[in-house]
Amino acid sequence: MQLTPSAEPSNRSVIATLLTPRSIAIVGASERSRWSGALCDNLERGGYPGTVHLVNRHGGLVHGRAALASCRAASSQIDVGIIMVPAAAVPDAINDLATASAKAAVVLSSGFSETGDAGRALQAEITASAKRANMRLVGPNSLGFINFTGHVHAWTTPVRAPSRARGIAIISQSGATAFFLTELAWQQDLGVSFVAATGNEADLDASAFIEHAIDDPDSHAIALFIETVRQPARFLAAVQKAASARKAVVVLKVGSSQAVIRSAQAHTGALVGDDRLFDGLCSQYGLIRVRSVEQLLATADIAGRLGPLHEGGLAILSNSGGICEIAADTAEAHGLAVPALAPEIAGQLRESLPGFGTPNNPLDLTGGLEPSRCAEAVRHLAAQAGISAVLCIWYAVPLEPFEESDRLTELHRQLALALNDIAVPGLMVSYTQTRVNDHARALLANLRAPYSAFGLDRVVQALAGVSQWSAFVRRSTPRTSHPGLSGAAASDVPHPLRVGVRPRSEPAALGWLASQGLPVIPFTLARDAEASVAAARALGGRVALKIASSGIAHKSDIGGVLLNVSGDAAVASGHAKLIQTARLHAPAAEIDGVLVTPMRQTGIELIVGVAQDPDWGLVLAVGLGGIWVEALQDVSLRVLPVNHEGILQMIDDLRSAKLLSGYRGAPAADRDRLAEVIAAIARAASALGPDLVALDINPLRVYGSEIEALDALCVWRDTP
Repeated sequence: MQLTPSAEPSNRSVIATLLTPRSIAIVGASERSRWSGALCDNLERGGYPGTVHLVNRHGGLVHGRAALASCRAASSQIDVGIIMVPAAAVPDAINDLATASAKAAVVLSSGFSETGDAGRALQAEITASAKRANMRLVGPNSLGFINFTGHVHAWTTPVRAPSRARGIAIISQSGATAFFLTELAWQQDLGVSFVAATGNEADLDASAFIEHAIDDPDSHAIALFIETVRQPARFLAAVQKAASARKAVVVLKVGSSQAVIRSAQAHTGALVGDDRLFDGLCSQYGLIRVRSVEQLLATADIAGRLGPLHEGGLAILSNSGGICEIAADTAEAHGLAVPALAPEIAGQLRESLPGFGTPNNPLDLTGGLEPSRCAEAVRHLAAQAGISAVLCIWYAVPLEPFEESDRLTELHRQLALALNDIAVPGLMVSYTQTRVNDHARALLANLRAPYSAFGLDRVVQALAGVSQWSAFVRRSTPRTSHPGLSGAAASDVPHPLRVGVRPRSEPAALGWLASQGLPVIPFTLARDAEASVAAARALGGRVALKIASSGIAHKSDIGGVLLNVSGDAAVASGHAKLIQTARLHAPAAEIDGVLVTPMRQTGIELIVGVAQDPDWGLVLAVGLGGIWVEALQDVSLRVLPVNHEGILQMIDDLRSAKLLSGYRGAPAADRDRLAEVIAAIARAASALGPDLVALDINPLRVYGSEIEALDALCVWRDTP
């Protein structure tokens, strides 16, 4: 995919102007509108330093102030208009803002593309009008934006500002979800830089706000809620830049339907669905994907606070053995290592622990250990080699004074001192999710405690996600390319397009692959039984017979494959049987003959395919193939191009990857050779041009360094 977006170069400056306007016009301000009242209150309470113009076509007093009848009547420049009139009146509001030379408009109104054809036409109209006026749009169907750093609370539901105007940038296509996230951030005392509800994204989309957050020093991580990606090339370019800037993008994507690629004739088309493909994109581009709003904020907060972690596992300590075991199990379930202690660290801990304590990782400190000795244990654990972070799982920070709160506060103070003193990142976390009130917020600020109230389970999941993202950041560091690729992307080596070449049958597809240098099983297309017998004699031993017809995609479904056939009589009989079966089950199909190939008894069968996605372009699929492809759907997906290391990662992502490592006496697959063959398949598919819907190689046989395509299928746009 071409990752150079065709977007206007001024997008980031537009977002900067939008988030820090010198003046705002509220178009449709009304005493009867709770949205209008909430917006005015938010701007005032948030300390907005600019000018607010209230615009109501009837003029008069609105919220105790004189309202203008139009934007053109404003006595000063309008930077941003916030439109809250009914959908039918939005075109006039856009035109009115244009006469005032407004630079941007936020359209809160609904009733546009989300409602059907008439709404889509209305949305296209206002977008075109804004473009003619050189005005940028947020929305329609947006609740506004909040710039906590600049004190611009341009939001239409009640806003509670965080204690720190730096940390997470919240970008959401859903305004209600953006509100829930902002409220949860306040409850958890998380730092937030800005919030943007992008709505229908008629113009400015989530990618534009991601680009701004990357350059914003107050945005340390990006929390993204999306239903769809409007501009895939810009989105991928933005997340690539975020990884280069070492800023994590944590994404909660909903809408996991399978209605994206569909080809009834290609396995690859059936395997590539919107949600599965997005999982592959997250691995490919370093996005951290989560499944809940709580996990979204917990992960973005921790990623923003800790930044990329060094390679290594997690050190865990608590005053509960059961909690230690839960934490270790949760870490392991999410792929986060909990390394055993080195003898010297264990010895140091043994001297610090009471007689009934056992130096392990996780470390159970029991309930009676003095706070200073708990802090000493933190320092010992942090000195362990191979530790990337330390997690202290303890009682929640007190929400109010009580009899034991002084002792508990001293414990938190000692842990905070230790966690701020060690060379690796550290966190205190409550056993279960709780909240942070004013009492706890003041206490945490005083202690400078690196604390999360999201609870053990969510914090460990967050650390696992941050660890995987950190590994991606490390892998993305420039390095020497794979020696066989001369520094080029494995699936993106220039290859001449062969538009007009359209292999339709299996022998034509196998022949095409062979012409592109791919290892293909020897085959003969036999037009009659005598030719099949001659081909089988030439091969020697047992053979496979398969019906050859461009009109029969899945031969085994109609009994169009015969295996382990030997002897002249059996081959001749098999040829006749296949022709008869094909004519019975597919009478309209043109029969080319019978394909004769040698039998292959050993090896792992993979599927390797390339399919055309309407949004993302060519998608590479690698999975367990043969008869298992649709039953198990063990597949890894990436958008092309993919380099050599990316293909190796695809192989490692498979649940069946262990089978390629020499399982039960079989030779281990030559993974580098396999990656080269997969890259060559991707190049061969790319060379066939834009009319290719899907190319399947199923199976691709792998036995040590022996790799060959046993079957191939091409599906074209004009395939019946």
